[in-house]
Amino acid sequence: MITRRISDKSARDALNNGGVESIGICQGSVLEIIVAGDIAEKTADVTACELNGSCPQHMTCLVVLGKTSAVAAAMEAIAAAR
Repeated sequence: MITRRISDKSARDALNNGGVESIGICQGSVLEIIVAGDIAEKTADVTACELNGSCPQHMTCLVVLGKTSAVAAAMEAIAAAR
């Protein structure tokens, strides 16, 4: 289901081919998600991309994909920056 909501082809391919161990999801404003994606990709070997949806509150979601330890490190860095 999540692959239908990701527009980044390389991220979708990684999900479909089993190249992803873990998925982290963050929610926030567009600016917060841009900053979070930058932090995630600079902190660990992960791919960060937008998760498209139809949330009535207009919240944007960021998906962080990668190995479990890398996703955990990226998510911790994002939380520490907030």
